[in-house]
Amino acid sequence: MKHFYLLLSLTLLFAACSKDEFDRSKPQNGQEVELFVDHYIAGGDYRVFLSNDREERLYTWVENFDEREIGYIYLIKAKAVVPEQPLMDGPSYWFERIKTIRKDKYQGVDTFSLPLFGSWMPQPFFCMTKEADKFTYNFKYPLTPANDQVRADLEQAITKGQSLVRTGPFLLNIIVQHDPANYTKGYIVHRVAL
Repeated sequence: MKHFYLLLSLTLLFAACSKDEFDRSKPQNGQEVELFVDHYIAGGDYRVFLSNDREERLYTWVENFDEREIGYIYLIKAKAVVPEQPLMDGPSYWFERIKTIRKDKYQGVDTFSLPLFGSWMPQPFFCMTKEADKFTYNFKYPLTPANDQVRADLEQAITKGQSLVRTGPFLLNIIVQHDPANYTKGYIVHRVAL
């Protein structure tokens, strides 16, 4: 019976010691947390969420995560990096990936909106470029127009966006879905919201 009470006491002690909860307004340097990483990047927004709260983005990035591919959602373990001197015009913390817990192909076929303006400490930038006859998003992801009207609208967005980057307003968006022929690399553009 003595062993039973000892075991019960130890069990209760371990149950009472819960993990420190992550405080997004004042994280602890080195604190480990599970993160949900969305299937796309929107301008300068890396779409990072706490795994238990996928409604509110963290508006920061994850280092040591070169394996990330668009079109996949991830559950990762990461640690908070809180510098002694916060970045000027940047987030007060970011994350460093420790390991990937899960990687799942995004199964949705719905369209979603990507902003054509992003921000990278502290400058705004236009997220779409055109070289020869090819459009790209974030200097990396090919954009395939769904039809000739969308191609003409992308041309107009390039012209309009490059002049607006200095003055605003930053309201241009494209409505896209993952390109099945180039799934982890690009998007099909269905509409341009000028």
